[in-house]
Amino acid sequence: MVWRGAIIDPRADVAAQAVLDAFEAAHNAGLASVQCYRAGVEAWRRTHPDQSSEYAAKQAVAVILAAKVSLRVEG
Repeated sequence: MVWRGAIIDPRADVAAQAVLDAFEAAHNAGLASVQCYRAGVEAWRRTHPDQSSEYAAKQAVAVILAAKVSLRVEG
């Protein structure tokens, strides 16, 4: 069976909270943004060591952006 168009929400993954915790800890430590994101990616990779670096980075960043970014539309 092939699942086409199915999108798995990375926020529902078991690694999501660890990603956000690592990002927040790095942010609270005053680290640069890139280091905060890297901390999140490293947290994802600890939970999913079998995943490629590229995939882990995409998933971790998606979790961070979903939690931290809000768009405001002015009309």
